Amino acid sequence: MRYFLSFLLLFSISFFVEAQEHEEHVSGHVFELLDNDSLSPLPGVNVFYEGSTIGATTNSAGYFELEHDHTNHRLVFSFVGYQTDTLEIQDDKELNVVMGEGKILEDVLVEYVKGAYSFSRIDPRHAHIISQEELRKAACCNLAESFETNPSVDATFTDAVTGTKQIQMMGLSGKYVQMLSGNVPVLRGLSLLYGLKQIPGSFIHQIAVSKGAGSVLNGFESMIGQINMNLKQPEYAEKFHFNFYLNQGGRTEYNTFYTHKFKKKWSTTVMAHYEDQSIKNDRNNDNFLDMPLHNDFIFHNQWNYRSSKIHMELGYNGAYSNMTSGRIDVQPSYPVNMEILHANAFAKIGYLFPNDDFKSLALQLSANLNDQETTIGLTNFKGRQLSGYANLIYQQELGKKKEENYFKVGASCQVDSVTETLRLRYLTLLNNNTNFYNRRLEIVPGVYGEFTHNSEKWGLIAGIRGDYTSFFNRYFITPRLHLRHSFSNNTAIKVMAGSGRRTPFMIMENVGYMATSRQWILDSYGMIGLQQEISWNIGAALLHEFDLWNREGVFTLDAYHSFFENQLVVDLDQSAREIHFYALNGRSYSNSIQAELNYDINRRMSIRTAYRFLDVKTDYLTGLLEKPFVSRHRGFLNVAYSTRKRKGKQWVADLTTQFIGSQRIPYTGDNVGPYILDERSPNYVMLNGQITRHTSEKFSAYIGVENATNFRQSNPILSADAPHESYFDSSLIWGPIFGRMIYFGLRYTIKD
Repeated sequence: MRYFLSFLLLFSISFFVEAQEHEEHVSGHVFELLDNDSLSPLPGVNVFYEGSTIGATTNSAGYFELEHDHTNHRLVFSFVGYQTDTLEIQDDKELNVVMGEGKILEDVLVEYVKGAYSFSRIDPRHAHIISQEELRKAACCNLAESFETNPSVDATFTDAVTGTKQIQMMGLSGKYVQMLSGNVPVLRGLSLLYGLKQIPGSFIHQIAVSKGAGSVLNGFESMIGQINMNLKQPEYAEKFHFNFYLNQGGRTEYNTFYTHKFKKKWSTTVMAHYEDQSIKNDRNNDNFLDMPLHNDFIFHNQWNYRSSKIHMELGYNGAYSNMTSGRIDVQPSYPVNMEILHANAFAKIGYLFPNDDFKSLALQLSANLNDQETTIGLTNFKGRQLSGYANLIYQQELGKKKEENYFKVGASCQVDSVTETLRLRYLTLLNNNTNFYNRRLEIVPGVYGEFTHNSEKWGLIAGIRGDYTSFFNRYFITPRLHLRHSFSNNTAIKVMAGSGRRTPFMIMENVGYMATSRQWILDSYGMIGLQQEISWNIGAALLHEFDLWNREGVFTLDAYHSFFENQLVVDLDQSAREIHFYALNGRSYSNSIQAELNYDINRRMSIRTAYRFLDVKTDYLTGLLEKPFVSRHRGFLNVAYSTRKRKGKQWVADLTTQFIGSQRIPYTGDNVGPYILDERSPNYVMLNGQITRHTSEKFSAYIGVENATNFRQSNPILSADAPHESYFDSSLIWGPIFGRMIYFGLRYTIKD
């Protein structure tokens, strides 16, 4: 597999290098003028030739690029809340345009700090953007590790044996967050946990994180939020990039991508990733590996086509992982082996109607294969999921103010064919069988409509969709609402509400509990009587931009309440040697309040600080209890500093401190003495830091540390010396396992 991927990458690169050079372009940056007369890049501006449909949209840096039309010298710049400007261009040099004034800044060097972490002031959804620069503040090896400088999303381990990470938002599992890539649903079902590891951080251009129910265009599965990843696109990705990473535990990574723009409207990006962990680590001397031994191979190739009428993205990607962990060098052994194969192909085709810049028709297609086999001790799991997705979207403006009012209607279909086989020593079913077999085919066709209004004072996104699920033989309606009111150019309040639902994957979503001796006790919910999980989410957010001592800052305050109508309850509290699965009978809710402040102390230093309070509870058979392994109080502080860049040379430093409050530990009172744990974990602090040295525009080196205080959970595995006895449990994880981790890396980038 390794040699095949290497050959494919080299072949693709050699082919692209021999292709023709790209054609002439008109490019530049678009800015907005802030109150203190400083300039800020303006993303999302429509730039097109007057009287035509040839155009582009500015990216997060305010940058645009489009083909040079020598017969048309008038460019139109259009953006919500600003007067449309039509400007005369004279030659091919890069343009710097300030919206609202209709000025091209000639012979002026515009210096600005591109927002690496920014909130959308105009979007009615409460969203923030994590850019590539922000991702590089940490090691950021894969998606599961990409939120270390983000106070809204947490990454936790499922257990102390498999090394599997999952994310949390508002104190709820990442399975309730809809994961998108280019607005197409990904990481569903069997890929929900391991799929996070199969998206390298260097492949990502930016991540949009929005709280609350998302858009109905993307389906009905957004229950508490959406995370949309935009991977490197051929239009704006660097021409070549290589990243090498090595950490103290012996983990090495190699990431690279290559971009080429062809003369005839085609462009492509090839990305490859290889990861190796071959050094054994057992710092706490419990004879279990602290981190799995593994090899990962990931490949991604995308082709884009752009013309005046057709925009098209075609691509495919694949990932292969094998992992070994557990207790493998001593007796009694407890081997853990995983083999995961993922393949995906996608197509996005858009048609732009001539002479109407706001009317379009788009088709999204995606096909996925996920194949997994896992052995944990005496437990064996095999899973295969074949999925298909299609989404047809039509967009048109309403009224005279085209940029303010428009609607989208469409139809989608999601198909999932899932086969799961579980052979578990500790398993109790209704028929007392120790084997569990699940096979299902679910087809979900649906239709939807969404209206958007976005003016200077008001913003509204109102959508509704209707779907039918063949597996449950049921029709259902999903409403969504996002409302914004801007009191001024600096202050806005947003209100949102909506419903979401999903089909649970009971086995795969709870793989961490396989690494225990707990009996799995399933009632009818775990057999053929599965129900959809249904939740409602309501929330409000305040966003205020301010100037203090001639420096910019943003303050946000948000509060959300989520509650479930139906839910698969995973109960660890009836006994320390049992895990019960049953349908919710009562209440299950999450209350989240978060305050966040981002402020530029000076041109070189910025801070981000946040506090979050969570109240997450569920009615278990033993009563209404706080959800385990969720800290009610969490504090966050990030300080970033950079020196002035001179001829590409620059120092960049970053320090992140997190306070993690006490977490409830499930009941262990029926264990014997040494295996009875405290009811709550202690408070602790995590400290991460990184220093990067840019020696030129192309080359940089970085060194960093994770968990600098070397805090570790003591004895994360109960009964580690007797893994096949009744007290063995590696799932009671509330803190870090490995301790301090120093890492080092090199980056080489060619931008043009």
